[in-house]
Amino acid sequence: MRRFTLLSLLLSLAHPCFASQWQELGNTPNGNLISVLDTQIRKGDIITTRIRNDLSEPKQTENGHITRIEADLQINCSKKTVSPIRTFLFDDQGSTELSVNLRGGRDFIKKNEDSSFGLAIKELC
Repeated sequence: MRRFTLLSLLLSLAHPCFASQWQELGNTPNGNLISVLDTQIRKGDIITTRIRNDLSEPKQTENGHITRIEADLQINCSKKTVSPIRTFLFDDQGSTELSVNLRGGRDFIKKNEDSSFGLAIKELC
């Protein structure tokens, strides 16, 4: 059942026909705007969602400048930890430059409250 729920969320996040709205959570100390999709799955203390990090300054990579990062993740509200599932890096044209697939739900880690993940934990839990 857990895999079905996670798969359903990931499909809804990936498909434009299931378009969700971004809700601003706030800014990090370095000026990055952090937003979260209003599509979230809550099961007990765990929230599965996607956050968006609009960078205040582009980051240079081998493939060009990255201006936005989106990450599917699970948040454990009782422990105030996060487990990234998958991360997408976008260039200034809105194209996905790189997708990093991670296995979520196994390793929940603490994050600094000033980070994008820390802000998501603070605002969603």
